[in-house]
Amino acid sequence: MPKPLHQTLHKMPREILILIICALAAIIGIADYITSFDLTLSLFYLIPILLAAWYIDQAAGIVLSITSAIIWFTTGVITLPSRGIPMWILIWDAAVLLGFFLVSAILLANLHRSLNRERKLARTDYLTGILNSRAFHEQATIEIARAKRSQKPFTIAYFDLANFKEISNHFGQVEGEKVLRFIGKELSRFLRVTDVIGRMGGEEFIILFSETDQQNAYSVIARLYGLLTAEIHKRKWPILVSMGVLTCNDTAIELDKVLREIDKMMYGAKRSGKSQITYRVLEKE
Repeated sequence: MPKPLHQTLHKMPREILILIICALAAIIGIADYITSFDLTLSLFYLIPILLAAWYIDQAAGIVLSITSAIIWFTTGVITLPSRGIPMWILIWDAAVLLGFFLVSAILLANLHRSLNRERKLARTDYLTGILNSRAFHEQATIEIARAKRSQKPFTIAYFDLANFKEISNHFGQVEGEKVLRFIGKELSRFLRVTDVIGRMGGEEFIILFSETDQQNAYSVIARLYGLLTAEIHKRKWPILVSMGVLTCNDTAIELDKVLREIDKMMYGAKRSGKSQITYRVLEKE
């Protein structure tokens, strides 16, 4: 399928897509009736069936398979008197056709789910469920390009869980993984859907706050930092949060430069006492 058409179908509202697919099945049924039972168009019914299975879901593919088989059978019944074909042959053919439609729809829907799952796993950190470093780079690049067009500032926060290795050394790897999952869950719960959250590896996490200036950054970071440190203290984990926060009023900046700057700030905060936040504003040149 041509890529532009594929993208259009993916972005199309579900209700409109259902109407288009049903209309396509109806058109094929009408064409099947007009051309008579001798020139059956049974395989053409696969087009709307497979579209439904791929772009909607398996249930839609199954429903359309049954509907298409009924349409085909009805067309055959109408033309049966003039064809001299025994009814049992028509019923058998309809049953075979239905089975073929169902198998095709189910296989394609399962393939689509598998591909989506693999695509998601390739972008998701397996432990925390948030973006991995590669996916964060991709999404952050898109957000920075959007900020450049809108001329609205954005903020990036990069933090490290200092003393994290003590968790693994004293309590084992399972407890360390529990800490990382907790951090990922709290970030996802606390932050906006529009914020980009990623795990950069090990015990380092990064957040891009879109359309967030210095004042708003101070407010949200203070609340986030307070939440994380309070929950960490509550669970008696011997870790501290070292964070660098960079607000970019210069929206023309490249992501690589932003990451270099925020990396220096985070490690500077870590050297200054570990439980620290370092703020900076990058103005337009």
